[in-house]
Amino acid sequence: MSLQRTLVLLIGWLVAGDAAAQGKILSHAPVRRLPPPANRPLDKGPVYFVDAVKGNDSNDGGEKTPWRTINHGLKRLQAGDTLCLRRGIYHENVYCAVSGRKNAPITIRSFPGEQAVIDGGLPTFQRDPAKAWVPCPEGGADEYRSAQPYKNIRDVVGLFGDSNVGLQTYWHAKDLRATNELWIDDPKQMVQPVYCGPGLWYDRLTGYIHVRLAHTHLETPRLANYRGETDPRKLLLVIAPFNSVPLFVDMARFVRFQDLVIRGGGHNCVVLQTGVGLEFDNVTIFAGTYGVRSRGTGPLKMIHSAIHGMIPPWAWRDENGLYTYNPRSYDPFVPAAKPGSERNVARLPTHALLVTEGSYEFEVFHYPYNHDWDISYSEFTDGHDGVYLSGREIRFHHNFVDGMQDDGIYLSSPSPHFNDNIHIYQNLITGCLMAFSCNSQGGPDGTISIYRNIADLRRGVNVSRPSPGNRQGKVTSYHIFLVHGRELLGIESLRFYQNTFVSHAHSGSFVHRTWVNTTPRTSRRVFNNLCVYLKNYPDTVILGAPEHDIAIDGNLHWCFDKAAKLPEGLLDKVRALRGFEEERQELPAGLVPQ
Repeated sequence: MSLQRTLVLLIGWLVAGDAAAQGKILSHAPVRRLPPPANRPLDKGPVYFVDAVKGNDSNDGGEKTPWRTINHGLKRLQAGDTLCLRRGIYHENVYCAVSGRKNAPITIRSFPGEQAVIDGGLPTFQRDPAKAWVPCPEGGADEYRSAQPYKNIRDVVGLFGDSNVGLQTYWHAKDLRATNELWIDDPKQMVQPVYCGPGLWYDRLTGYIHVRLAHTHLETPRLANYRGETDPRKLLLVIAPFNSVPLFVDMARFVRFQDLVIRGGGHNCVVLQTGVGLEFDNVTIFAGTYGVRSRGTGPLKMIHSAIHGMIPPWAWRDENGLYTYNPRSYDPFVPAAKPGSERNVARLPTHALLVTEGSYEFEVFHYPYNHDWDISYSEFTDGHDGVYLSGREIRFHHNFVDGMQDDGIYLSSPSPHFNDNIHIYQNLITGCLMAFSCNSQGGPDGTISIYRNIADLRRGVNVSRPSPGNRQGKVTSYHIFLVHGRELLGIESLRFYQNTFVSHAHSGSFVHRTWVNTTPRTSRRVFNNLCVYLKNYPDTVILGAPEHDIAIDGNLHWCFDKAAKLPEGLLDKVRALRGFEEERQELPAGLVPQ
């Protein structure tokens, strides 16, 4: 390695690796801070070393003669080996298909007391930002474009390298360049050009990446406006091509990932494909469009880890909506079918933090499902959706789910009959539009149990962007439980036990909507939950067929507002439903339905 390259890498590593630790944040204060470097001792057994600054892939991987790249090191590992990454940023798309044994796993980890970052972003924008950008005089105020084109990468996703706060990705240059920040309806283009905060726009015709980091000026109480550096030449930006996958685990067996940071994903940040015996311990993932995408993987353990999305604190749910996607037009690739039809604004930096995939009918060997997962003591934050849990024998417990523009935990399987014995318990769910959601196309087989969770939706989310008629915008939450789609196969059998639900009272939200969209092929049990309402008690409306296999009993209802009055005949309306007498006879003696 040349001296010049070593110095460039070393300077980039020092700035990026130490900025947060030393408080030198030039962009926005971190919303989710990194954990400190871990002092976990090295395991016994062979240990090999990688150093992105001082290493060389022609070395032997010793502590004083490390390799330079993770991908090179992975090709040389055997069961029981440890690949130890020295402090620094590894600009790689790591492909991991190694095979350990159950009693001799392969470990990929940071060096004790140091923190390694696997980063799939384009290196130029971190190693030498002063030369990576040039002013864009034909653009908007504070707009820059890349000094060189990056063709054939489809699109880009990005975040601030010093704080890991996400950037918007704009569909149209006119929104990136807009001076207006309000949502103003326009019959000719759905909405007038609207600037939604620091972000990127990729010009597919030229291959240039455009960036604008102008300040925001919204008046919403408690909303954090952007007030950081506006010149990208003074900042480190993580800008990833759309197909960058920093970690692809492909049929790897018995592999442990420890004390790592992974970021710089485009569509996916981490992909797990038919992995066996995987473990993530103290791993922090900053998602791309998706954080972790898993298919056919298990057993899987995730503990003391985090997946953080890139929805920035100044973003709103409506600007990230996909308003046009149909067989005749797909904005912006094909012009709208007619003048005035809808268009898209921002690309939704993170759709979901963890998503699961099923199998396809034409696959002969479609087993195994995602199975035998244990995810605990971890954080899932700042996405449009949170985690999609599906498979067999899934346990999700003692986790923190926060800051979702839509669903906190999404339950139904992407393929029919995949879900069974899923347990979601003792989690704290806050700052979401809905805590739990299902899709009626996943059942009807299988059981999902939800118990001893706290779902507190008092804070609400940024739903509707400020407009001339409402300059503060709309901040709210909806239901604890919501069903998407019309019934095809139905929802799996659901169990809600001993949860605390705190939310606004909406029509149809009896027991926070846990009795909705039932089917004759599945059962529903809702027992001993504490149902708390913010301003008033809900009307008793049951959105489902009461003759189905449903039992609801022992739930407590309470409202914060002492002036709130119970709707007349709240429980009598439930008891008068068809099927109540049938239900009463089937329940144990002395147990009376709600």
